[in-house]
Amino acid sequence: MCEKKAYTIRFPERETRELERMAKEAGLTKAELIRRAINFYALVIDAKKKGKRIVLEDEKTGIREIVVPI
Repeated sequence: MCEKKAYTIRFPERETRELERMAKEAGLTKAELIRRAINFYALVIDAKKKGKRIVLEDEKTGIREIVVPI
């Protein structure tokens, strides 16, 4: 079992509302949504280091859009 640490994070009101909306829509707790966001961003950073791109593809049209990391 891995050790867990607790963090206190303060979000501005707009981000708080967005976090709550996204968690509700995804059926996740806010903590789980934040964990998944961290893991996704790690994937983005790793892809960038390897010279790869992350692409979104519309299932209906097949149109692709490149996700550009910040």
